Amino acid sequence: MKKILITGASSGIGLAAAKVLHASGHELFLIARRADKLQEIQAQLGERVHVHTVDVVNYESVKQMASEAISKMGQIDVLINNAGLGYFDPLVEGKIEEWHEMFDINVKGLLNCLHACLPHLIESKGHVINLGSLASHYVFPNSGVYSATKHAVFAISESIRTELPDKVRVTTISPGSVNTPFIDSTTNEKLLAEYKNYFAAGMSAEWIAETIRFAVEAPASAVVSEIITRPNRQVK
Repeated sequence: MKKILITGASSGIGLAAAKVLHASGHELFLIARRADKLQEIQAQLGERVHVHTVDVVNYESVKQMASEAISKMGQIDVLINNAGLGYFDPLVEGKIEEWHEMFDINVKGLLNCLHACLPHLIESKGHVINLGSLASHYVFPNSGVYSATKHAVFAISESIRTELPDKVRVTTISPGSVNTPFIDSTTNEKLLAEYKNYFAAGMSAEWIAETIRFAVEAPASAVVSEIITRPNRQVK
């Protein structure tokens, strides 16, 4: 049994990962901004689940959260940096506050959690799993700034791999489109309508959760550096 901290655990991939990992017998510390949703999940899953409300952008709150995780679980074996969001817009129509929010959550939030948890992960010879994206490798139209945040996530993973290979394992999970509420953040109504069905026809959050479980439960002699998954567009 591993002690696993999951950010953005109240919906989508984070929630699916919580369910899959709990079913595999692991102990979980789930964080998100919605206290009511976290409490609902805790009641549903039962034992071996702790919850904590936090905004990952607030570093002081994140530090307190990491201390609480150690208090509840004794150690942190795995940090799953899942919290994130995306806004789709052409660059010339982009809203600066949305650009800033994507960098705040997708990059700054991830760094806050990594910084607060890294000493504990080194102590436990633990594992960082960062949720990247196909956008970690490609720049898609109407998502240039989001792609930039996910390129940053991949670079952070690689820095852990190159600097701490004997101390912490690291995996980047890089999915293509997934059928979650992710696309609903987009405020460009034309693109939202255009992309809605595309994401709905994507992979299930449960499938991505299974790839996370595979990485978590890989034997100690191996490291899954990255998993890239794409929807099979041949399946209708």
